[in-house]
Amino acid sequence: MSSNSEKSQISYLIRLIDDRDEFVRKQVREQLIKLGEDAIPFLEVAARTENLEIKSIASEIIQAIIPRQLLRQFGQLAQSSPSGHWNLEKGVILLQKFGYPDEETNSLSQSLDLLAKEVSALIEHNQSPEQTIQRLTRFLFFEKGFEGNKIDFFDPDNTYFLRVLDRRKGIPITLSALCIFLGQRIGLPIVGVGLPGRYIAKYESLTQPIYFDPFDKGRILSQEDCAGLIEKMGYRFEEHYLGAATSKETLIRMMNNLIMTYNKNAKSEKAKYLSDFIKALSGNLEQSSSVRPN
Repeated sequence: MSSNSEKSQISYLIRLIDDRDEFVRKQVREQLIKLGEDAIPFLEVAARTENLEIKSIASEIIQAIIPRQLLRQFGQLAQSSPSGHWNLEKGVILLQKFGYPDEETNSLSQSLDLLAKEVSALIEHNQSPEQTIQRLTRFLFFEKGFEGNKIDFFDPDNTYFLRVLDRRKGIPITLSALCIFLGQRIGLPIVGVGLPGRYIAKYESLTQPIYFDPFDKGRILSQEDCAGLIEKMGYRFEEHYLGAATSKETLIRMMNNLIMTYNKNAKSEKAKYLSDFIKALSGNLEQSSSVRPN
């Protein structure tokens, strides 16, 4: 917020969001959306009021502002590393804000910290890489109960990471991301591998990398197994498919999963927002059309 006069302006507009005159309400909504992020703290206060109408209007305006805020933040994330090797967890947190704009996201990293602390105590320093992966995956997929959501694979909550942590259900890419995030916390070189049709994880090694499938309870995969997964999806195996995916590639793949789901469920506006986020991550922010940065 740059000045007291802007604070006063926003406070005045907030008092008018449930005005009897529909024209006034419309103008107030447009002005608050134009003010963008500066208006969010005031709208959040209004959204906590006992007046249900004000609560509803304030929440709706917040949800209209959030995509504009996120568009800028995704653009900044992309600029932090043009090669696409920026912090994937930051991107996942931003995506969570898109799916659930009214929720706090602090608990996401805190939950990962707690899981990492637990599993770290179970891994012995003299274990081989394969034993280490087996201990990690046994912890996650047997002791903690994380699993692939094979019954409702296209549920958007399989991609929004707080829902994955809460429900302990996900799809290949989010369960692999879970392994990546824990690996980063406890010093394991785990990366994602974006096979066509199936995202898996890999313990990175110059001599003998270990591939494993978090969607299949962490099953260790040979290179032949990976080729079989690819061919099962109708693709021809190529060696480069086994390379580590960048954070940019992973987050865009998550967004494309959501776009497919939202288009299938006639939620085209959400799909358009996500398409703009992908443009921002790809460095094409000026081409975005559904939302505009403030």
